[in-house]
Amino acid sequence: MKRAILIILLIFIILIPASSMEISTLFHMSDISFDNTDTSPVSSFSGTFYPWGISIFASDEISDEMSLKAGVFYDPVLRYTTYTLFEYQHEFFKLGVGPFFGTFNTPGTILKSGISTSVRVELPGILYASLKADSSIGSRFVKTGDYLQEFNEISVGYYIPNAICSISLTSKSFVTKQESNLEVDDSFTEYAFKVDMFQKNVAFRAMLSFAYQTLTRTYLDTNLSTSTENTLNSLILGTNFTFQLADGFSLITNLESNVYSFGYNDSTPLTLATDFPGVFLFRLTTGVSLDLDLLFK
Repeated sequence: MKRAILIILLIFIILIPASSMEISTLFHMSDISFDNTDTSPVSSFSGTFYPWGISIFASDEISDEMSLKAGVFYDPVLRYTTYTLFEYQHEFFKLGVGPFFGTFNTPGTILKSGISTSVRVELPGILYASLKADSSIGSRFVKTGDYLQEFNEISVGYYIPNAICSISLTSKSFVTKQESNLEVDDSFTEYAFKVDMFQKNVAFRAMLSFAYQTLTRTYLDTNLSTSTENTLNSLILGTNFTFQLADGFSLITNLESNVYSFGYNDSTPLTLATDFPGVFLFRLTTGVSLDLDLLFK
């Protein structure tokens, strides 16, 4: 964790002189997570495990048709990844490709290489469709600490006055070899409907989301070829707000909270917390975005 934060700070220092860039820094915290130090299933979900992390990333328009996005991203399922994504825009479609690296996620594997791709087709002001896929490169596992990361998202959206409505399917997976005979798969699936609301010349933007999410932690005994798993299913209400406090400076906050959750330890119902704070399940992201062109004009 400390090494990842040092990398984030180093990238931030390097990017500051490039005044044409837009830079964002985000803090993440969540308790809708299984404890990633567990080596066997649990019969109850406490809701008091709070993984957290920091993301810092930048984007720049290299030309009218080419843009660059790069940075370090944190996700409670995928952990840390470092991206460099080149995107090419031509009329009604956008293509993106670039390398990424899992960064300091396990002591046994400092860097894990992968490839990121994206496609977006859009009829401006009418509708769009997009697909994004990230996947680690290389063989499955050789030694303890090896892991694989995978992210997939497909979404379709349409425009209405002052809003964009979309439906999406997202999946994430982080599989690691924790012991010589133990592999653990942390996976996440989300079905979501989102409404992104905005108005021209108004320094405020809001997005509401309604989602069904499944979080699963699977324990595979490679010697016996048997597996057991914990599963947590949740109905989620999400709110995302962006406040433009000044030219080139915006405050971002995103809160997802559960409306109803239920889970299983294999086929046995998972015991959930009934008292605060464990009963309140959430994901929180907050931070700032700086458009250096506007900030230093």
